[in-house]
Amino acid sequence: MTRQVCLWVPSWPIAAAIAEGLIPPDAPAAIHDAREVRDVTPAASRAGVRRGMRRRQAAATCPELIVLPDDPVREARVFETVLGGIERVIALPLIVRPGLVLADARGPARHCGGEWPLAEQLIGAVIEASGAEAFVGIADGTLAAILAARSGCVIEDAQTREFLARHRMTALQAISPNREMAELIELCERFGIRTLGDFLALPRGAVATRFGARGTLAYDLASGRDVVVPRASQERSEVSAGREVDPPLATSDAAAFLARTLAEELAGRLAGRSCTQLRITARTTAGTTHERTWMITPDTQLTPAAMTDRVRWQLDAWLGGTDRPDGQLTHLQLCSQGRGAEYGTPLWGRGTDRERIDRARSRLQSLAGISTVHVIAERGGRDPRSRIAVVPAVAATSEPVRSGPWAGTLLGPAPTVVLEKTLPVRLFDADGAAIPVPPAHRGWMSAPASYRMSGLPAVPDAGRIVQWAGPWPLIERWWEGVPERCYLQLVIEAGPPLLVVGVGGTWRIEGYYD
Repeated sequence: MTRQVCLWVPSWPIAAAIAEGLIPPDAPAAIHDAREVRDVTPAASRAGVRRGMRRRQAAATCPELIVLPDDPVREARVFETVLGGIERVIALPLIVRPGLVLADARGPARHCGGEWPLAEQLIGAVIEASGAEAFVGIADGTLAAILAARSGCVIEDAQTREFLARHRMTALQAISPNREMAELIELCERFGIRTLGDFLALPRGAVATRFGARGTLAYDLASGRDVVVPRASQERSEVSAGREVDPPLATSDAAAFLARTLAEELAGRLAGRSCTQLRITARTTAGTTHERTWMITPDTQLTPAAMTDRVRWQLDAWLGGTDRPDGQLTHLQLCSQGRGAEYGTPLWGRGTDRERIDRARSRLQSLAGISTVHVIAERGGRDPRSRIAVVPAVAATSEPVRSGPWAGTLLGPAPTVVLEKTLPVRLFDADGAAIPVPPAHRGWMSAPASYRMSGLPAVPDAGRIVQWAGPWPLIERWWEGVPERCYLQLVIEAGPPLLVVGVGGTWRIEGYYD
């Protein structure tokens, strides 16, 4: 185990927003990441707003709440001032994420005269450089150092295992805050395994058999082992990709295309291997060299998209932040460090559909502009139109859609084609009388026997209805003015099955099943 030092700036998303003057320090405010509240100010916390709340729930709890969208670029850009203070004491710190930094503690501790003096000098350097309040912890192993920083203490060598054992399983999310780790923690707590000590009482082989790589990572973290900071004496297998820039680039947006190309090149050279660190090096026309190292957790595959995000954040800090370099970008290099787990290549072919899609999207962005390419993103909702959205590719997320619950959702299968604009259609019963749209709260109607419409080439303008299903009434968000809706599925005699919605007293074609 390596003796590690960790520096933690609490509530960094809020601190970054305050540093850029977006919110007053004493105002009730929250950072929202399009799913839930990620961070809150002390004033918002006193008003009852908590992390994990939905935006509507947070606004209802505190009507004067200021809500800002999550912005990783802003957090990385402002954190550059904190890193400037850290580098006065420690060379080349490892960035876990903006607000959290790790480093080998042995050399800096000898230079500063001990571990407590090292912690004091780090805190003083950060305050002098940025004014941010920081906490420092020193311990053996990655997770122990992070938890020690949250307590602001130094853990002696012999106390590491005991220190970790009394923490709850949720402490594992301090380094791996992803869905897979959350599922492992939830399952363990369901079986009564609530602390890291309980988890370590299990055989390591059984944990690896049941949970695979994420279980092995969790066990190693709970044991106090190193997972991201190799010893300086260990040999590091480095794989790099770099490029000279001619003509030089002045903005981070222009450099983003180069970053994506280098990320794909580095990912190709890493085929079958993984790494624990990504070092980003940039040089400017004035000869200034900037270098930062980002941590890659062992349970995270270093994809081109993940690398591009980190490079884009860092370039924005260098080319557009307060620590603006004296010149334009002339050289950019990405280097992977630290041997990680081997994950091999797919059995059928050497790439995935997702990788090919990402490469095609990157080429389109380079031709048409990074903000002009849009993709379809899946969302949660009760009807097909609510479940999808067209968003800029740079804002798309690969995280899975929240499953609900969505009470009253329209039964599947979903239509293969959802019209951009719905088309009016008239429904008639067996006697030829027009069928009105029933009130959503009543939900019954006459059996449709025929239809009449126009404007959809795939569907005849009139015809007989062979089968039908429904109606499915839907009343939601009436306080926002969303009208009542009523859905039907129709199988027509000639043409594809239709999804029809009744809204505002009119039947309209929502989509069809091709």
